Amino acid sequence: MKCRDANKKPTMQTMTNPVASKNEKGRYSAKGTCAKCGGNMFKFLSQADAEALK
Repeated sequence: MKCRDANKKPTMQTMTNPVASKNEKGRYSAKGTCAKCGGNMFKFLSQADAEALK
């Protein structure tokens, strides 16, 4: 993870171009890129949040 603060701890960033998906176990997730550094991001979501992205 590239986005870190002065204490070298990860910081919260916004995800650009999120793509919601459901895996074979039934969990919802979103994949996208970091708005600040362009790195990959991944986040597990609730079903309601995943449907809101679509």
